[in-house]
Amino acid sequence: MDKVLHVLANSAPDVNGYAVRTQMILQNQPQDVVGLTSPWYPQRETMIDNFTNNGVQYLRTVHPLHNQNKLSFGLKLVKRQTIKESGKQKQERNSNSNSKPSFVGKLFRAPGYFTKLAWKVVEEKILIKYFMKRIIEVAKQEKAELIHAHTPYRVGLPALRAARKLKLPFVYEMRGMWEETAVANGRWMPNGPAYRRFQNYETKVLRSADAVVCISETLKQEAISRGVDEAKITVVTNAVDESIINQSTKHELFDEVSDLLNRDKSTKVIGYIGSLREMEGVDLTAEATAKLSSKGHDVRFFVLSSNSGQTELKDYCDKLGLGHKAVIAGPVPHDSVAQFYDLIDIFVVSRPNSRVTRLVTPLKPFEAMAMKKAVVASKLPALEEIIDDGTTGLLYHADDVDSLVEIIERVLSDDDLINSLGNNAHKWIIENRTWQSVVQNYSKAYQTAKENKR
Repeated sequence: MDKVLHVLANSAPDVNGYAVRTQMILQNQPQDVVGLTSPWYPQRETMIDNFTNNGVQYLRTVHPLHNQNKLSFGLKLVKRQTIKESGKQKQERNSNSNSKPSFVGKLFRAPGYFTKLAWKVVEEKILIKYFMKRIIEVAKQEKAELIHAHTPYRVGLPALRAARKLKLPFVYEMRGMWEETAVANGRWMPNGPAYRRFQNYETKVLRSADAVVCISETLKQEAISRGVDEAKITVVTNAVDESIINQSTKHELFDEVSDLLNRDKSTKVIGYIGSLREMEGVDLTAEATAKLSSKGHDVRFFVLSSNSGQTELKDYCDKLGLGHKAVIAGPVPHDSVAQFYDLIDIFVVSRPNSRVTRLVTPLKPFEAMAMKKAVVASKLPALEEIIDDGTTGLLYHADDVDSLVEIIERVLSDDDLINSLGNNAHKWIIENRTWQSVVQNYSKAYQTAKENKR
């Protein structure tokens, strides 16, 4: 059986969607596997020490900032600059000044901005070379027979180069479109220099791979449009771990949240569990809940997430007048999440219409469906892959709060519909979307990679 080296951006103990998918893949694959994470997160202490989770071993590529060994001149530069930037960021966070720089001030800052961009390109080249050497070292140490890298290209490119030097088959997994996420979250301009550079490198790795894995049919079509041979592509969708259904670990936060929701028999909780990035559009669900409340419905709004974005969402709920009817809580460990679905009647995925949300399937709806929740989601191609409208969930017109209110209102008044949607969703997930079943498709991708090895 193949020994597979998975090369990753990050991993457990982080609990983001990327880390969760990674854990489920490695935990359920029949192949002998080991994970190796990247040096791209110098501030994350979780990415320093080797880590084992449920029998899955993750090795680290320690960022120069934390590397106590003798460093090359280039890595010393990276370390020095990282320390300098960390100090600046801390200083900015501690600053009480809310004043914005004048136009003249911005002009004086411009040369520094372009110098910083130039350094980022140099730093990337240094770290890619450093990462490639580490991949080669671990591949030899672990006697890897195949290298499987996961988005983005900063992981894929050094892994590709390592595979070629070692003459090993190379698989690249397209999990998303990070450049489109950066646009959706307001960090990059559409089709701007950073966007184009990132996309060009992604495309280069996709075309060069011996086999490609995509997490959805929509992403498969995107890969084909970039010139990837369809015969090289295998789809391995997101899924759920069946054990989530029987999780009984009770988190101390559960009772507190339950009390804060202050429900009675007529109350319906509209909820969401996941990250609060702009591309998730959770503010639209808050707005819809406020409208439903103003129409006399006995509703609550509940969100369980990481800390990032919670303050802004709470402020927005206050502005909407939801007040005590909104409970935003978390974070909790992933193995404690399941019980919180018991507090939700209607699970809403209110992603806005953008290129990335049309193409990339989120992970959380799968869990909600497995937990027999009635799911309401925006009508986008990626979500239509998951939800059969009217059977396993309901779809509304993306970005249209009135459409969302109308669909939720339809569910609020019909307990039989809530139950049928939840039961149908659960049945579909168990039959089609468990990690134990979907990971079997990797065998096809690995065989393709062996046949196409360059």
